[in-house]
Amino acid sequence: TMKSLSKEGIRVADQGIRNKSRWKIFGIVICAFSVGYDIGVTTSMSGTPIHCGDQPATLPTDLAVGAVRVIGDKRQWDNWPAVAFEEVGHPLVAKGESFFDHARELYFSGNNPLIDEFLEVYKNRPDPVNLCGIRINHAMALFLAVKQLNPTLVVESGVNAGVSTYFIRKASPTTRIFAVDPSDKPICEQGVRWIDSNNTHLTTYYTGSSFVDITEMDWKGMAERKEFNPSTTLVFLDDHLHAFNRVAEVMAHGIQHILVEDNYKQGEGATPNDKRSTPKQMFAGGRWTSKGSWLWERMEAYSEFPPLVPPIVAKEFTQTRKPAGGFMVASDSNGDIVHPILRPDLDASDEEAYQKILAYLGLDPSLKDSHSYMQMMNYNQFCYLELLPEAAASASTFPQHY
Repeated sequence: TMKSLSKEGIRVADQGIRNKSRWKIFGIVICAFSVGYDIGVTTSMSGTPIHCGDQPATLPTDLAVGAVRVIGDKRQWDNWPAVAFEEVGHPLVAKGESFFDHARELYFSGNNPLIDEFLEVYKNRPDPVNLCGIRINHAMALFLAVKQLNPTLVVESGVNAGVSTYFIRKASPTTRIFAVDPSDKPICEQGVRWIDSNNTHLTTYYTGSSFVDITEMDWKGMAERKEFNPSTTLVFLDDHLHAFNRVAEVMAHGIQHILVEDNYKQGEGATPNDKRSTPKQMFAGGRWTSKGSWLWERMEAYSEFPPLVPPIVAKEFTQTRKPAGGFMVASDSNGDIVHPILRPDLDASDEEAYQKILAYLGLDPSLKDSHSYMQMMNYNQFCYLELLPEAAASASTFPQHY
């Protein structure tokens, strides 16, 4: 069965002490440094056996940078102001554990680090600007989630220019994709939508005149016909609709794995629904406490993907923050976002890695130009929710009020 890690499985790299072990994340065993957690071999979501070699993890950066410490119901990082609480009512929360909590190791460890594969995919993306769409931080989150979960089906609600569909397909050449969008063309004058034309047997477009919303699909019939397995399906919400309601509606069909791309903070959002419905807003408490608590009780895990680098890297960018949010600026207090993957502001090897990444992508590491800034600082607390299998039975009881 697929289970999240217990608290005892959380990686601790304290004072440079590194105990090599193995840990399980949603059916995958990887080499990592953790505390006494060894389960051997398991299977992916699609049932393929996966083995972890005995070679040591070889990070180009120091694992101890940003070490997380669990103290009671709190998670704290070295040299970072945020504290993640394992309870509703705080600007930053976390529950259980997922691959997002280990993004640094998963991207930068091993002889063939995943970051190399991702950067090649990212450099060749169909729209290099993607004005109203996914950029590097969220692309890394989506790519990693598909790689780690290995879902049999990804349901993408909100296609726009097709760039996120592109990342899903590059992460998995075998998964089926339902690409769902009421429009038959991108917004923001982004030209022609990227279409997964080489995989017409795997990707179905519910777009334009063929649009069917995810809440109106025949999930029961598909399950009965063995066309859909809720336990191996990943739903990706990037539609700027009421995220909380969408999660509850998906939950009713037994789906357990959900990504929310635009997970806006309190008071932020590009649409009215964005400002009153994201998991991060619900879990912050206040007027949303009843909804946040209801969802919290039905989750196995909740994690926010870390930004690649901290906002201070953009100190030479002089324009003001967008009122709607979704972008980091150097003056951010950072009290409500998780520790970044790299710390070029503190660590020399992280700085070297950062410089190489931006050189490869043709971006200015100072981020003082708008294009480089937008590519690196677009960040909206992209989150992963793993719902409990039994949550479907009570999905209809969710609080209706705003």
